[in-house]
Amino acid sequence: MSYANLFSMYTELKSLLNIEVEELDNFLQEGWFRMQQSIFTTDKELFGNLLYDTIWLRVRLSDFQQDKKYIVLNKKNSQFKTEIKKAVITSKHEALFSRYKESKSFEKSPSLQWLLLGDKSYNVYNTYMLDVYDRNQMIGTGFFDLGKNSAAGICSIYDPDYKTYGLGKYMIYEKMLYCKSNKFRYFYPGYFVPGYPPFDYKLGIGKPALEYFDSYKREWLSISALSLSDYIPAFIC
Repeated sequence: MSYANLFSMYTELKSLLNIEVEELDNFLQEGWFRMQQSIFTTDKELFGNLLYDTIWLRVRLSDFQQDKKYIVLNKKNSQFKTEIKKAVITSKHEALFSRYKESKSFEKSPSLQWLLLGDKSYNVYNTYMLDVYDRNQMIGTGFFDLGKNSAAGICSIYDPDYKTYGLGKYMIYEKMLYCKSNKFRYFYPGYFVPGYPPFDYKLGIGKPALEYFDSYKREWLSISALSLSDYIPAFIC
């Protein structure tokens, strides 16, 4: 069986011409997530020759607090200016994306525009962005979509020269705090992959309020109920 057939077995993708805020809430609640100007869901992810399970996550914002990790990150980044506003991709964002992707080894999009919009010239989502500045220099940016009661963190990038500041995690916290202050109920950071460490950082952000989607029971449960030993990647020839 080809990798393409494996992908189609475990993944469902819908193209969108528009999406209402209530619709986005419903999709997120069922374990769907944005991909450019589409929305998808998947139970598996293929890395190399191993097929892994995917576990969708969300944070109950009513129970989310400024924990010790955030306090440390906030102190580190207190010298920087943070702005949150309606998303508009500029040349500064693209330049930052170019610097960021050069520092990463995983597969990368050719541009930030392509990552968010694909080959479309419009955005069907209600997308906001968080920009971080060191004086006049943009050093980080993150994008998130707003529904009616829920929000989804789409991506965060930063200048690799500022790696020691933990900007990736800091921006996720700032997105969640913004959404909490605006009375949103849930924040969806996407999925993590048991046994594949690059996604593990999502498990440490807002953990007391973190939930996972049980795709068999079709319900959200506390992350404390998840047994990682139940998820073993399968080798694909």
